[in-house]
Amino acid sequence: MDMADWSDAELISVREKLHVWCLKREAPTWGNRFWKWAGYLGAFAFLTGLTDMFFGGPTVPNFFLTTLGAMTCFSWYKGDKQRKTNMDFAEKLDRELAHRGLTFRQ
Repeated sequence: MDMADWSDAELISVREKLHVWCLKREAPTWGNRFWKWAGYLGAFAFLTGLTDMFFGGPTVPNFFLTTLGAMTCFSWYKGDKQRKTNMDFAEKLDRELAHRGLTFRQ
């Protein structure tokens, strides 16, 4: 994506929206803390299900626990990856705005 073709107004608009999104995600809210713990609990559920299958044999609750843990870990991974992608894009927008000599508020 080449930001050189974007107008100044488009760059500023996208940067402001992305900055609001970043502030919202970094805020110490209950949901943000829960999301971090959900990743840890998903890994624990996945490993517990695998361990129970190894020692006790495959059962429906073990498969359910393993599947639920894997889905939770995957969604946490994708969410964290998207957050990092958005943060990198915000940095690129800041560099492009600085290159054009535009000022923006934090």
